[in-house]
Amino acid sequence: MKKFLVGIIAILLCAVSVYALTNNFSIDSSKLSFSASGKKELVLDNFNDDYTLTHSISNNNAELEKEITELTKKTTYLLLGDFNNDNEGSEEYYKRHQDYLAMGAYNSFPRDENTSSGYDETIENYSYASISELAVPQLFLKFNELNIQYSYYGDIRITVSNNLVISTLSLPNVKMKEENSTDSMKYDVVETNLVITYYFIKIGDEYKLAYLFGESGEELEGYFTELENTETKTAMQVAPSYDSNLRELYDYSKLDALTDNEITNIYNTNQNNIVILNSYYNNYSVATANGFFINDGLVITTWNFIEKSLIEAQYIAIKDNNGNSFEIDGIVTANPETDIAVIKLKNKTNKKVVLGDSKKLKVEDPVITISSKTGVGLTTQKGIVLSNDGYIQSTIPLTPTDEGSPLFDKNGNVVGINTAKQTNTSISLAISSEILKEVQDKFNLVAFDSIEVISFTKLKEQFYYVKYNDELISNSISSSKWKQYSKIGDVEETIKLELIKASYEDGAVSLRYKNGISSYISSMQLSGAFKDKLVEQGYEEVLSGTKKCIYKNNKYQVIIMDEFNYLIVVMVKL
Repeated sequence: MKKFLVGIIAILLCAVSVYALTNNFSIDSSKLSFSASGKKELVLDNFNDDYTLTHSISNNNAELEKEITELTKKTTYLLLGDFNNDNEGSEEYYKRHQDYLAMGAYNSFPRDENTSSGYDETIENYSYASISELAVPQLFLKFNELNIQYSYYGDIRITVSNNLVISTLSLPNVKMKEENSTDSMKYDVVETNLVITYYFIKIGDEYKLAYLFGESGEELEGYFTELENTETKTAMQVAPSYDSNLRELYDYSKLDALTDNEITNIYNTNQNNIVILNSYYNNYSVATANGFFINDGLVITTWNFIEKSLIEAQYIAIKDNNGNSFEIDGIVTANPETDIAVIKLKNKTNKKVVLGDSKKLKVEDPVITISSKTGVGLTTQKGIVLSNDGYIQSTIPLTPTDEGSPLFDKNGNVVGINTAKQTNTSISLAISSEILKEVQDKFNLVAFDSIEVISFTKLKEQFYYVKYNDELISNSISSSKWKQYSKIGDVEETIKLELIKASYEDGAVSLRYKNGISSYISSMQLSGAFKDKLVEQGYEEVLSGTKKCIYKNNKYQVIIMDEFNYLIVVMVKL
């Protein structure tokens, strides 16, 4: 693999088959969530109103994010060509290349022959001009040497840092050339996932391309594997900083100045404040996450972990790095928007983290995380802050099992909680300590014994399927209705996942597909061909999101939802 392609976005996709519908038993459609957010609201209504968490992550950049989303797609087209475009002519390639080069930030910076950089160094961010002049043209050639074939766009994550915008795009299930391991003169075609990170900088009223890099394959996977293999109960594991291309863009001197003794002190002070959460179905692990004591006897973790467990597991177990198990009293409160949930234990633990002020974090400040990747021990990783706009974006690569782990500043204070929103890349996201402070302050005012909870079992029985694991393939749609509705988006041809449940009731078809490809890939990413076909058939996208999308024409409304390892498609006749 070319050196510039570093890391892994997910495990290589395996071959999938299209499964035929078979008659078995009908679905209780009343239990099918037509709105994931609606179900969450019902769950939240059951918690004590006094525990409602009101802090949110303000988004003052909604219009900018729309602009950058379109710019990301345009840049990707200019960089790689069109979807599945393996017969591009020379004239088309030439025009694409020229249009791509015109997006380079170096074209828009004033020159100054008297400076070492060759650019006017009185202009803010002039250094990006020099970087873009080298990287933008070279990386076009490197990407195109790999003959990357992609079918649709996956998730696009955008963060804003002053005049710099970072856009991370996932391209699921791409085909690309890879150097043959035994003969350097030959290439193999591999199927994998690719993540491209773009750096756009504002010059005047426009955003221009300053830098980009891609991630796929072996290097980051090897990094994670090494961490997992060396994680033990008995010794602190300090991971080396991941060597990504970002050192070309950022000053790592503050991080490099952080000593092993300082990191050891942070670890020793906090190791007993961190817990490992596992949820189980028939003694098989369903989900793993981290958490920490936000208050004495109260564990904070991610809502993502809690909801996945409610859907697929029978119970949750909590232990610390010393093997001590904690009996759970129940769930106290949650906020799906900020991806946090609070669990109360049966007894106090006399443990509690110290919160820091995330507002004081600046770009290039060092941050540390302590987490368990295997459930066996704890690993310490370090990186620098890339942006701090509600989410703290850092250069600490995380896996999905790291969600819920604390993010520390150099003084050992918790400045965030790591989320599952961006994992398996060299960049990760954490919720800021402003959100955590609301939780800590709220429960400082409530006596521990009087804190009300709802048991995991009660929440599961009331709002979630009793179990998803007994998945008998079922279909209650007549052949005539299926012939009619299957034309929508050519669903049989465009969604190549296992269809496990299908029902028809009152003009609505409900389809549930199981994502058996990889838990590293969101189910929504695997609906790209279906969504493209809907647009081709004249449907208008009226809602776009990573968890829910809605398409509509004058006859039908199509709702697409991602619920963990399932893709749900609802087709409603208007």
